[in-house]
Amino acid sequence: MQRVVLGLGSNRPHGNKSPLDILAFACAALSVPVKDLEFSSVYRTAAMYVPEQDDFLNMAVSGFYDGSPHELLGIVSGIEADFGRDRSVEFRNGPRPLDIDIEFFGKLSVSDSDLVIPHPRIRERAFVLVPVLDILQKSADVDKDMLEFLKKSLASLEGQRVEKALDSVEFKALVSGCS
Repeated sequence: MQRVVLGLGSNRPHGNKSPLDILAFACAALSVPVKDLEFSSVYRTAAMYVPEQDDFLNMAVSGFYDGSPHELLGIVSGIEADFGRDRSVEFRNGPRPLDIDIEFFGKLSVSDSDLVIPHPRIRERAFVLVPVLDILQKSADVDKDMLEFLKKSLASLEGQRVEKALDSVEFKALVSGCS
């Protein structure tokens, strides 16, 4: 089993679910294939790259997965689709009901046409770094050098608004109600 870290974001409702509901239901779905799932707090962040859209709710999860990176990609793509993600009608970095990125997959590196791990733009995104650091700092077995690298990357970023919207304990209670 590998420790995986996933970044999740939503800024568009789907059906009768708000972005926060979507994150909670997506995390409930992720808790089946990803064991011992832990949640960061949820953060309200300004849209990056395409600023003329609603704020995002972003968070990270960490847990253990017993499969390949590409199998996990298939699972997260299915969960995204279940909550309204349709890349055929979206534009890059535009609004979406759910985005799940594989940030880390143990110490593996993957680079092919379908998947790049670690995520190639993690160092430029405070909306990813803040929740990833939130979750990794809770773990006793995290690579300390990687943690320091991520902290330095975050310290170099300015002007990216990231505000805590919901504490991880409150979010966990919300996920518990999604059965």
